[in-house]
Amino acid sequence: MNVSIFNIGKIVSGDWEKGIIKGDSVLIEDGKFSKIGFEDDVHPYQADVKIDANGMVLIPGLIDPHTHLGFGEWGPENGMVGVALEALYQGTTTTIDEFARYEGEPDFYPPNPQGVKSSAIVHYFAWKNYRPGGLMKVHGGSIILVKGLKESDFKELSDLGIWKVAQIGGSSDLKPAELLEMASWARKYGMFIPTNFGAGVLKGAVYLDADFVKNLQPDKLAHANGGSTAAPWDLTREVIDAASKAAVELVPYGNLKMGLRVIDYLKSKNELKRLIVGSDTPTGQGYFPIAVQQAVKFFSSLGNIPAPQAIAMATGNIQETYKKWINTGKIQEGFEADCLLIDKPPGSVGTDALGAIENGDLIGTAMVMVDGKIA
Repeated sequence: MNVSIFNIGKIVSGDWEKGIIKGDSVLIEDGKFSKIGFEDDVHPYQADVKIDANGMVLIPGLIDPHTHLGFGEWGPENGMVGVALEALYQGTTTTIDEFARYEGEPDFYPPNPQGVKSSAIVHYFAWKNYRPGGLMKVHGGSIILVKGLKESDFKELSDLGIWKVAQIGGSSDLKPAELLEMASWARKYGMFIPTNFGAGVLKGAVYLDADFVKNLQPDKLAHANGGSTAAPWDLTREVIDAASKAAVELVPYGNLKMGLRVIDYLKSKNELKRLIVGSDTPTGQGYFPIAVQQAVKFFSSLGNIPAPQAIAMATGNIQETYKKWINTGKIQEGFEADCLLIDKPPGSVGTDALGAIENGDLIGTAMVMVDGKIA
């Protein structure tokens, strides 16, 4: 079945460099973007399903690269299916899970290698086979590093399809040298490696300094503005420099003042393209289904980042960070057709949705689409 969207006011590519694409129509075939341009070239009226955008802005579906999707009724993660469904309706079409919960709360305690492996496997298969709302893509299953894990464990998990290490430093009592050894095993089997830095989230967690991060060379600096408490600025700056190829993640749950400081620093280094945003939901503060939208409009309006680039922080930049595993986040031929139609809210001083974002208004989501299907 072919689907077309026409009469689009602006098309935001999700690509940091490309920004806004010239055109007013897109064609979707077999769940992927097949043609993007103007009506005369795309011929949208020949599609099986035709969607009139009514002049609104088309953007890629939002990606949340930092969630903690658990199940069970004993922690703040319960009811995550309902939260994920609400996030889908607010425009988050893909979710990447860092880990379900810390190693001792309370699935298994004290932490043990069998427990973390079992948790990773259960979450991987559970979310692989279930899509909230029938559509949201959830990449679950991450291995938490604890004492007793062996190289063979990482191979076993990789062979099953698990490709993520849980953010390092959450609450582990491992020494930095032990963490580095386990990370080397994970990397050997092609796993994605994010890390915290500074003091851990929980009492007794390991302190990770800039030397650790430099030796680790992670793929992502998780919640660089704090999850939820920010590290000192001197350490934050050191870590950003020490892992110069890592994505720098900002979250609305964190210290927003530190987030702006990170933006200014990366701007001075001409490295804003490293920025991505996530939700880190749910933390001890609870759920935040519109977290990614909030992050986009906050960092755009107060960080003076143009809306197309702020949207890229929640879409294309994340695709670049996880491109071995996801094919969404950009309105581009061959990419999965996950997209939103957005508009300015009534009374906004912005002339369209992009102007609303740059002025700090939360946009209205008029349509959510995943793989060419309307949610």
